[in-house]
Amino acid sequence: MCRKNAEVVILRKNRQRNIVAGLIGAVLSTTLIAVKAEPVPGNSKEQVTLRFCYEDKQLLPYYAGNSTEVPVAPGAAIEHLQRATAAVGISLSLVRMPWLRCLQQLADNKVDALVAAYSPEREHYTVYPRDELGKPDPSKAINTNALCLTHRFDNNLQIKMADSSAKLTIARPYGYRPIPLPEHAVLVGAHSPEQALELVVSGRVDATTITCQINGLAGNRQEIDTLPLKILQPPVYFSVGYLMLSEEFYQQHPANAENLWQVLPTTLNRERYIEYLAYPLGF
Repeated sequence: MCRKNAEVVILRKNRQRNIVAGLIGAVLSTTLIAVKAEPVPGNSKEQVTLRFCYEDKQLLPYYAGNSTEVPVAPGAAIEHLQRATAAVGISLSLVRMPWLRCLQQLADNKVDALVAAYSPEREHYTVYPRDELGKPDPSKAINTNALCLTHRFDNNLQIKMADSSAKLTIARPYGYRPIPLPEHAVLVGAHSPEQALELVVSGRVDATTITCQINGLAGNRQEIDTLPLKILQPPVYFSVGYLMLSEEFYQQHPANAENLWQVLPTTLNRERYIEYLAYPLGF
């Protein structure tokens, strides 16, 4: 009897151990499940940031201020991009540097975007909105503009342009892509659009190019009206500005990229571009 009682006691103890072990296992299993179900901090959807590069020289109405700093009134193109990125739900980081460096940084995937006209030379390192035929889609452009020649009021530019034997000098900022001009024109480099205008006013060159039409609206900088200059119509060049993306940004965020191109036309404020022609007056 003593031996049987001892066995019963042992069996009871073993049963109790098994029950306790089972309870512990259940608790541990539940804990592990809970741990797996709990989201890990930092693994939530990451906020996408678009690093946008634009030149550190003022180019109204698009960019305001001659500095690497971003002024409170940054320019119509920057405000336009701020509205578009907000509509898509991505952050915008602004970087200012010389234009040619912006292009190089985009090619190196060190910035994500810039605004530029399409050119075959940029095909290998930029991504831009395309239509069904694979060509640049102007319906998804960020802006359009036309360039006119401006000259001193006492300079008969039309005669010089028509006479291939005449000396014709035209100032253009360094790094700007070539545009159709008279074959006999001699191009003179300038460090900024402002300096190009100064060269015309001082009589050192015959003309320079200025924006005379923006997003389908006629317009020229108010400053031109205060200078001894005339604008020669019709425009010599029409340009479509696209939001050019780096290959890396498009590969990582294709949906955001396509959405951004889609909302650019709907967030365009044409009047704001015209208002910036008078900068800094009223800002």
